[in-house]
Amino acid sequence: MERRKITIARLRSGVNYKRPLDHIIDSFCYLLKRFQIKNTDFDYGVYNFGWEKANRRKPDDIPNSDIIIIPSENEFHYHIPNYIDPKNLEKSNTAIKEHFKDLKDKHIIILRSDRGDDENLYRNHTFKDNPIRKVSILDETDIPGNLHQMKYHFIKDELPENNKRPYLFTYWGTEKRRDVGGIESGDQRHVFLKQMQEGMGRFLTRFIGRFSTVKRDMKPDSMRNILPILNQSKYTLCFNWKDNKATTSRYHEALACGIIPMVYKDYDSTGILVKDDWQRVESPEELCEKIMNTDYNSKFEQIYNTYKQSLLTKDQIYDTFESKLLKIINE
Repeated sequence: MERRKITIARLRSGVNYKRPLDHIIDSFCYLLKRFQIKNTDFDYGVYNFGWEKANRRKPDDIPNSDIIIIPSENEFHYHIPNYIDPKNLEKSNTAIKEHFKDLKDKHIIILRSDRGDDENLYRNHTFKDNPIRKVSILDETDIPGNLHQMKYHFIKDELPENNKRPYLFTYWGTEKRRDVGGIESGDQRHVFLKQMQEGMGRFLTRFIGRFSTVKRDMKPDSMRNILPILNQSKYTLCFNWKDNKATTSRYHEALACGIIPMVYKDYDSTGILVKDDWQRVESPEELCEKIMNTDYNSKFEQIYNTYKQSLLTKDQIYDTFESKLLKIINE
């Protein structure tokens, strides 16, 4: 059988992967590196990506690739009017148009961390001028408990224990107020977070990321750089989007940092991670009431001990990832 070529491609911000906790796609980078080392039956290329070597937008590996793997997060943001800086948007859009000219014989595999980054988005928006033979998606939730359990291990490997936690509530990430085309998404986290900041005040809360209704304390940054704040926090809130059964990386990140992950309404509705309905809240008032009237230490230990019972090891996560990726490649 003729050898097939797999190219790992970053469409937007470039990644030079050296170690965990420096990139939002750390889990995928770690798993792909293991996959490439083990699966020597394929040839490999990179685009705007590197293993301890910067690889900016050079399209050399694209034309002769059979499979293009795209680690994807927040691609939908690039299709919301006025959300992305115009210069950055034009630069990456121009590169995509010039470097991904012929996809009719290629298999695109999306490694997905956001439910908004679906096949329709890539076919009809990102690559709208380039018909694709096949699009497949390996979602973070395709790994039992969520692929980003890996981030729990990365953080625990780095973070010292800390008992001083002056911040009652911390949120890191972005809102999901608008969807592709700028339409209202229906997601309410921007409203919830605003009320949390107003209700608890700037002194007891921290907001890290990009928001339209909240005064942030820190711009978006790597997990490594926000860990000092997370390691001083007691509670956060997990939202999901477009799928109530879904889980998110924040749940794992929170527990690794000693934070109790509360969840909004029917997040993880099948109870894969959330075993205690006490964690579920429907309003900022309910969340504040629980924060103020709960012994943080005992509640954290209870939730954490339950979580660890089903936590996968790095090897278990990799084995499942490899199996599912090979199945997609060979379909």
